[in-house]
Amino acid sequence: MASASQTSVQLHEHVFEPFLTPEMIQERVTQLGQELAFRMAGGEPTFLIMLKGAFVFAADLIRASRLNGEIGFVRTQSYRGTETTGKIRMHLAPEPALVTGKDVILIEDIVDSGYTMQAFLPKLEELNPNSITLVTLLHKPEAQQVDVKIDLAGFVIPPKFVVGYGLDYDGIGRQLPGIYQIAENF
Repeated sequence: MASASQTSVQLHEHVFEPFLTPEMIQERVTQLGQELAFRMAGGEPTFLIMLKGAFVFAADLIRASRLNGEIGFVRTQSYRGTETTGKIRMHLAPEPALVTGKDVILIEDIVDSGYTMQAFLPKLEELNPNSITLVTLLHKPEAQQVDVKIDLAGFVIPPKFVVGYGLDYDGIGRQLPGIYQIAENF
């Protein structure tokens, strides 16, 4: 998908190849922002951002939507290295005042196994939001183990590990402007 002008990067012991260019990402994020603006029809939703991976996507998406609204953060963890652990740890819970009675736009970087959202969405629903719209930049349906309702997905991708545009590999790679996938031949 990426252009040949991008080069591979090494993060820790793995080599990652270009997958989605910054231009492809920005074009799609703009489209997602316009769709959110249409769906919310000028409302003032709460943007709830899943940290750490979704922060870059969220900043661009919120600007592209042109919607007013408050911003909150949630932090969970389910990965160790390049593999999901299947266990979800909550490090930062959503603020009830930002959720109760509000239209919540939940911004996620990637839905692969679905376990994070399966564990988190019931906790969010306990706070009685008016609605929840789940927006993810990336979706890996071939890796999905549990059913999760995704309202908007930026890209459907194969079940390969990816980094960049906010996503990391053991703490590094978030600064990359494009998205890179783990190389098979290294």
